Amino acid sequence: MYIIFVESNRGTLLRAMKDAGLCPRMLGSLLTLDCSRGQLLELLNTVPVEILKKLKISTASEEDLKSPYRLLEIGFRAVEAEKFVEEGMFEHLMEVTGGVETYFHAIVEAKTGKVFGFEALCRAQVPVYKLFKISDRVAKITEYLCREKALLEYVARFDQTYHLFLNLHPKFFRDPLEHVGELETSFQLKGVPPRSVVVEINEYEGMDLNAMKMIKEFLKNAGVKMALDDVGAGYAGLYQLIEINPDIAKLDIELVRDVHRNPLKANILRKLVEACKDSGIITLAEGVEKKEELEFLLEVGVDLLQGFIFAKPNPYPSVSEIEKKAYNLLKVQVGGAP
Repeated sequence: MYIIFVESNRGTLLRAMKDAGLCPRMLGSLLTLDCSRGQLLELLNTVPVEILKKLKISTASEEDLKSPYRLLEIGFRAVEAEKFVEEGMFEHLMEVTGGVETYFHAIVEAKTGKVFGFEALCRAQVPVYKLFKISDRVAKITEYLCREKALLEYVARFDQTYHLFLNLHPKFFRDPLEHVGELETSFQLKGVPPRSVVVEINEYEGMDLNAMKMIKEFLKNAGVKMALDDVGAGYAGLYQLIEINPDIAKLDIELVRDVHRNPLKANILRKLVEACKDSGIITLAEGVEKKEELEFLLEVGVDLLQGFIFAKPNPYPSVSEIEKKAYNLLKVQVGGAP
């Protein structure tokens, strides 16, 4: 049985319970509800946030309800409804992510047509971006589970000469020593050479720039490369590029899309590639889908290419098939020069 401590809006909560087919009982200023945890979680997901923030929840038995002292104790150990929902999500997270599968999206060398590496993409029964929106705690554990699974699958499926691109959110990387050390330990335990890993920073929101600069240096010392995603997507992306000076700049997909049809976009991309080359930064164009886009990217000297034109993300990508297609598209002679 659950006890719900309600500060206000009791009428709204009672109506939500009845709409959900639940039968609450009044106990002074408290509500008691005899239902499963799953039913209660479903109910709380329908309650407006302003009401949810004013609720506290605890468990009790019929005997507890007869003792004022027990009720007082139950009141002290009651948790906020938002925390209760998060805890419920944690309980089901392993079940949800039990269906997680790691897809790998090939990244091809522009000059040789050979596979440079793979970006690991986490696919779950519930879209990962939705799990990230629940709360920071759920987002953090989701990212951790996806990363650990990607490392295990990478070791099982590929020669470690191929680079593994791991997507990481900067808001979980605020303590350089702690987080880089944690990564290195994870690589070591799974037999992943640090030199084969590219840590891809895929968001700017919540980024601690000073911490990110230190992390980049620590990763470099460990032999790990850093890539910055969505470069050219706006002022923020350009600012981070200048300040962090990553090993690899992933050019924003919107810059690549139909670049051959837009002179202004083409000029911006050309100058961006030139600036990266002058600074020793490897350029990677993602979202390549059309031959015309590919031809322009080759013309301006992009180093690495990623997109459906070569292959779609796949749990078990075939390196030989991807390279065969890349050789034809890039007009590369197998074993020879372009």
